[in-house]
Amino acid sequence: MRMPWPSFTQPFHRWVNPIALRFAGGFGSLVVLEHVGRRSGKVRHTPVRAFRRDGVVAVGANFGAQSDWVKNVLAAGGYRMTMRGHRLRLSEPRLVPLEEAMAVFPAWFSLGLRYLVHTDKCLLLTVVGTQP
Repeated sequence: MRMPWPSFTQPFHRWVNPIALRFAGGFGSLVVLEHVGRRSGKVRHTPVRAFRRDGVVAVGANFGAQSDWVKNVLAAGGYRMTMRGHRLRLSEPRLVPLEEAMAVFPAWFSLGLRYLVHTDKCLLLTVVGTQP
């Protein structure tokens, strides 16, 4: 499989992410993932696309498993996500192959991850609580 989302696009995220955070979490699949930095201990907010089915949330690791936010989530004991106006408490993160997460994603999104973004890893997260 080809490399995930090209790394040359990462510098653009320094100005795209703050804009995306203004719109994330209210509706659609753009959500705010709140996690704590492994080294800094600072609370971080990262806009990601996520989908929920029953008690599981799936997020594509578009820049691969070596992304800081992926490492932070895997290292954390707990984290939160704002999705469609609700704050979710999440736990038990698992880095899995795209094929294992496809049941949570809509078909169009799975195809995009596979053939456009070339993502081969995703995070599956367990929902342990919800606040309006």
